[in-house]
Amino acid sequence: MPHPFPLFSLPYLPLKQVLDNFGAHAILCLSLCSLRSKRIAVSYRGSSKNVKLQLHFGFKNCLSYMEGFHLYWLLSVENRSELLSVDRNLDTVKIGNFCNIPVETGKLGLSTYWEDCMVGITEIGDYAREVFNQDIYEVVIGEKKPDDVYERAAEYVTKSQKSIHSLFCDFKPEIDNDLDFILENFNYTERLALDVNPPPEYCPAKPPNFNVDHLYILFSFWIKQDHLLTMNCKYIALQDSTLSSKDLNVFLKHFMNGGCSQLKEFNVIVDESIEYEVALNDVEFVEREKDVATVYVE
Repeated sequence: MPHPFPLFSLPYLPLKQVLDNFGAHAILCLSLCSLRSKRIAVSYRGSSKNVKLQLHFGFKNCLSYMEGFHLYWLLSVENRSELLSVDRNLDTVKIGNFCNIPVETGKLGLSTYWEDCMVGITEIGDYAREVFNQDIYEVVIGEKKPDDVYERAAEYVTKSQKSIHSLFCDFKPEIDNDLDFILENFNYTERLALDVNPPPEYCPAKPPNFNVDHLYILFSFWIKQDHLLTMNCKYIALQDSTLSSKDLNVFLKHFMNGGCSQLKEFNVIVDESIEYEVALNDVEFVEREKDVATVYVE
C-alpha cells in the first residue's frame, strides 16, 4: 500500500549500513546514551570501528584515534575541581563502573569530569576497548602529572592488555630514571617514538627493546654503537646523533652480514660531518651519480 505522505516516506536501511556512516565519534556517543544503545554500539562490526585507538597519559589525559594519517579526539578527562558550581548543570553518563560522570562538549572531544583523573583515563581506556572491540593501539606519555602517572599507566597496560603496538613519549624527564622506567615497563611491539631530551650523561640502565618495525628517536645522542647493533627494525630515524663514521661503518658491515635483516630505511642526522671513506670502508656498494633519476614502472 502506498504511503499516504510520500514526501515523508524514508527507504528502509539496515542498521549496519547506517552505523557504517556514523564514524567512530558518533559510535562512542551512541554508546553513552543508554544501556540499549551501548549494546547496539558494542555488537556493531563495521567500518566505523576501523580505527587505531590512542590513550594519552600525563599533561593531557584523553582518548583519540588515528584514521589514516589524521588524528581525531574522542574523550578527555578533566578534574571535577575545574567545574564551576554556578550555572553548570551538565548531563551525566555511565562509564565503566562509574555513574553520574558529568560530560560536555570540549576542545578534545567530549570532556568528562572525575575526582581522580588517572582513574578516569583508565576507565575510559577500558570503555573504549569494550565499545570498539579492540585493544588500545598506541599509548602516548606526556608530562609527569601527577607524579605517579608513569607507574599507573604502565600498570594499566600490563593488567588490561599485556602489550601495545606503539609507544610515543613526549616529555621532559624530571629525574634520570623516568625514561628508564618507561622503556623497561611498557611492552611495545611495533613502534617506538621518543621525543624526550634526557640529561647529557644519560645511558639506559638496561638494553631497550629495539626489536620493532619503526624506531624514531629525536634526541638520540645517547644511542651508542652497542645500541645500534641490537636494533632489528624496518625503519630507523635518529636525530641529534653522536654516532661516529666508524660506528656507522660497523653497523653497515653488521647489516651486510645479515644483521638487522628487515631494514628498509636508515636515516641518521649527526652533529659532525660523515667521513664517507671511513663509513664505507670495506663495504661493497654501487656509487650513483647525483643526477641519476629513479624510474618507476608498473
